[in-house]
Amino acid sequence: MDIKRQITRHKKQSIHYLENAFHFIKQEDAEKASEFLWGAMTQALKAVALSKDKMLKSHNDIRKYAFEFRKSGDEDIYYAFSMAQSLHSNFYETGLSMEDVNIGANEIKKAMTKLLSQIPGEN
Repeated sequence: MDIKRQITRHKKQSIHYLENAFHFIKQEDAEKASEFLWGAMTQALKAVALSKDKMLKSHNDIRKYAFEFRKSGDEDIYYAFSMAQSLHSNFYETGLSMEDVNIGANEIKKAMTKLLSQIPGEN
Protein backbone atom coordinates (compact mmCIF):
# COMPACT_ATOMS: atom_id res chain seq x y z
CA MET A 1 0.00 0.00 0.00
CA ASP A 2 1.43 3.37 -0.92
CA ILE A 3 2.12 6.06 1.67
CA LYS A 4 -0.69 8.38 0.55
CA ARG A 5 -3.26 5.59 0.99
CA GLN A 6 -1.88 4.73 4.41
CA ILE A 7 -2.11 8.37 5.48
CA THR A 8 -5.71 8.52 4.25
CA ARG A 9 -6.53 5.25 6.04
CA HIS A 10 -5.12 6.51 9.36
CA LYS A 11 -6.90 9.84 8.97
CA LYS A 12 -10.26 8.20 8.21
CA GLN A 13 -9.83 5.76 11.07
CA SER A 14 -9.01 8.64 13.41
CA ILE A 15 -12.20 10.48 12.47
CA HIS A 16 -14.24 7.27 12.69
CA TYR A 17 -12.92 6.56 16.19
CA LEU A 18 -13.65 10.12 17.29
CA GLU A 19 -17.24 9.81 16.06
CA ASN A 20 -17.59 6.51 17.94
CA ALA A 21 -16.19 8.12 21.08
CA PHE A 22 -18.85 10.83 21.02
CA HIS A 23 -21.51 8.17 20.41
CA PHE A 24 -20.43 6.32 23.56
CA ILE A 25 -20.19 9.58 25.51
CA LYS A 26 -23.88 10.16 24.70
CA GLN A 27 -24.56 6.65 25.97
CA GLU A 28 -22.51 7.46 29.09
CA ASP A 29 -20.15 4.56 28.51
CA ALA A 30 -16.93 6.10 29.78
CA GLU A 31 -14.77 3.04 29.17
CA LYS A 32 -15.68 2.55 25.50
CA ALA A 33 -15.52 6.29 24.81
CA SER A 34 -12.09 6.38 26.46
CA GLU A 35 -10.68 3.65 24.25
CA PHE A 36 -12.05 5.24 21.09
CA LEU A 37 -10.50 8.58 22.08
CA TRP A 38 -7.12 6.89 22.50
CA GLY A 39 -7.52 5.29 19.09
CA ALA A 40 -8.56 8.57 17.48
CA MET A 41 -5.53 10.41 18.82
CA THR A 42 -3.04 7.69 17.92
CA GLN A 43 -4.39 7.31 14.39
CA ALA A 44 -4.15 11.08 13.87
CA LEU A 45 -0.54 11.03 15.09
CA LYS A 46 0.25 8.10 12.78
CA ALA A 47 -1.26 9.94 9.80
CA VAL A 48 0.79 13.08 10.45
CA ALA A 49 3.96 11.11 11.10
CA LEU A 50 3.56 9.19 7.84
CA SER A 51 3.05 12.45 5.97
CA LYS A 52 6.53 13.38 7.28
CA ASP A 53 8.03 10.00 6.32
CA LYS A 54 7.96 8.59 9.86
CA MET A 55 6.30 5.29 10.65
CA LEU A 56 5.01 4.74 14.19
CA LYS A 57 4.77 1.06 15.05
CA SER A 58 4.43 0.92 18.82
CA HIS A 59 3.01 2.76 21.81
CA ASN A 60 6.54 3.90 22.57
CA ASP A 61 6.99 5.29 19.03
CA ILE A 62 3.70 7.17 19.36
CA ARG A 63 4.64 8.55 22.79
CA LYS A 64 8.04 9.74 21.53
CA TYR A 65 6.45 11.37 18.48
CA ALA A 66 3.87 13.18 20.63
CA PHE A 67 6.70 14.39 22.85
CA GLU A 68 8.39 15.93 19.80
CA PHE A 69 5.45 18.35 19.57
CA ARG A 70 6.06 19.43 23.15
CA LYS A 71 9.78 19.94 22.48
CA SER A 72 8.90 22.10 19.47
CA GLY A 73 6.61 24.24 21.65
CA ASP A 74 3.25 22.71 20.75
CA GLU A 75 1.97 21.92 24.22
CA ASP A 76 -1.65 21.41 23.06
CA ILE A 77 -0.95 18.28 21.05
CA TYR A 78 1.23 16.75 23.73
CA TYR A 79 -1.34 17.62 26.40
CA ALA A 80 -4.12 15.99 24.36
CA PHE A 81 -1.94 12.92 23.83
CA SER A 82 -1.34 12.70 27.58
CA MET A 83 -5.09 12.88 28.17
CA ALA A 84 -5.65 10.17 25.55
CA GLN A 85 -3.09 7.99 27.31
CA SER A 86 -4.95 8.41 30.61
CA LEU A 87 -8.21 7.59 28.87
CA HIS A 88 -6.61 4.47 27.38
CA SER A 89 -5.84 3.31 30.91
CA ASN A 90 -9.46 4.03 31.87
CA PHE A 91 -10.60 1.31 29.48
CA TYR A 92 -8.78 -1.30 31.56
CA GLU A 93 -8.75 0.20 35.03
CA THR A 94 -11.99 2.24 34.87
CA GLY A 95 -12.78 4.96 37.35
CA LEU A 96 -12.79 8.19 35.34
CA SER A 97 -16.03 10.13 35.42
CA MET A 98 -18.00 11.08 32.34
CA GLU A 99 -16.94 14.66 33.05
CA ASP A 100 -13.28 13.62 32.79
CA VAL A 101 -13.99 11.77 29.55
CA ASN A 102 -15.85 14.81 28.12
CA ILE A 103 -12.96 17.12 28.93
CA GLY A 104 -10.54 14.71 27.30
CA ALA A 105 -12.79 14.32 24.25
CA ASN A 106 -12.91 18.05 23.63
CA GLU A 107 -9.14 18.47 24.02
CA ILE A 108 -8.46 15.50 21.75
CA LYS A 109 -10.89 16.77 19.12
CA LYS A 110 -9.11 20.16 19.05
CA ALA A 111 -5.68 18.52 18.86
CA MET A 112 -6.81 16.18 16.07
CA THR A 113 -8.08 19.12 14.03
CA LYS A 114 -4.70 20.79 14.48
CA LEU A 115 -2.81 17.58 13.70
CA LEU A 116 -4.77 16.58 10.61
CA SER A 117 -4.41 20.09 9.17
CA GLN A 118 -0.63 19.48 9.10
CA ILE A 119 -0.98 16.80 6.46
CA PRO A 120 0.04 18.29 3.11
CA GLY A 121 -2.99 18.85 0.90
CA GLU A 122 -5.38 18.42 3.85
CA ASN A 123 -7.05 21.64 5.00
